[in-house]
Amino acid sequence: MKKILFCLVIFFIPFVISAQSVSPEVISSSGDYFEGVNGSLSWTLGEIATETYTAGNIILTQGFQQPITVAISGIDLVVFLEGPYEGAEMTTDLNLAGEIPFAQPYSGSPWNYAGTESVGSIPNADIVDWVLVELRDATSAANATGAKRIAQQAGFLLKDGSVVGIDGLSNLQFSTSFSSGLYLIVWHRNHLGVLSATALNGSGGLYSYDFSTSLAQAHGGGAGYKLVGTSVYGMAGGDEDGDGDIDATDKAAWTVNAGSEGGYQSADFNMDNQVNNPDKNDTWVENTTLSDQVPD
Repeated sequence: MKKILFCLVIFFIPFVISAQSVSPEVISSSGDYFEGVNGSLSWTLGEIATETYTAGNIILTQGFQQPITVAISGIDLVVFLEGPYEGAEMTTDLNLAGEIPFAQPYSGSPWNYAGTESVGSIPNADIVDWVLVELRDATSAANATGAKRIAQQAGFLLKDGSVVGIDGLSNLQFSTSFSSGLYLIVWHRNHLGVLSATALNGSGGLYSYDFSTSLAQAHGGGAGYKLVGTSVYGMAGGDEDGDGDIDATDKAAWTVNAGSEGGYQSADFNMDNQVNNPDKNDTWVENTTLSDQVPD
């Protein structure tokens, strides 16, 4: 019997299949986060769950690159005001005259701050005035809008630029946290507000920022901030109504009060306890092109 062998030849024809692309995903069981002066590093490994649970101020996060909440305990802050800046520091004329109020002055418009900071007496002879400090949690200065506000506190500004609590000595203390980046705003009743150009650096809950070293320390730079002394930068004066613009409305308020002396007056731009020509000529006139660069 003959056996017939059949050869089967199979030709492989190359072909291409088009399909929808899928972004890679990572599920991990371990990870960590490290932060330095110039950057941060986070990593995860073999995670088996991707949920985040919250209860009040407590967060349990297991997912890949979930937000990391960082606690803030204090702020070490330096900022100068143009008006009272003279030589290497600011004058304390309002303090010497007994004109600084015992309660924070930012409860009205446009700040509408509800804080109850107050003192029985002004606790330090070096105090220049009250300021309002605001913290925002954002990915960049441009993104640090009012919706990103996480805390506010009124404190005292000392003549060397330090901002302190109502004891007149200590750094401002906060009981809050952030997850993206910590940005800081300083408001004053007759100077343009200023926002930190970069996120604050810190460790152990204490964060610091010095606005005085460069225009670049302020978001928006020279559009709302200025040189006030030799290599010293500060908040621009002349914003009588605190609306963020130095304009004719501020001059009109100065005109109404010109020639008056004493009192805690917003038209007293250089804060020497009187409203007169130097307030207009040396402060308001120089700054009519400026406006604050704080995002709404």
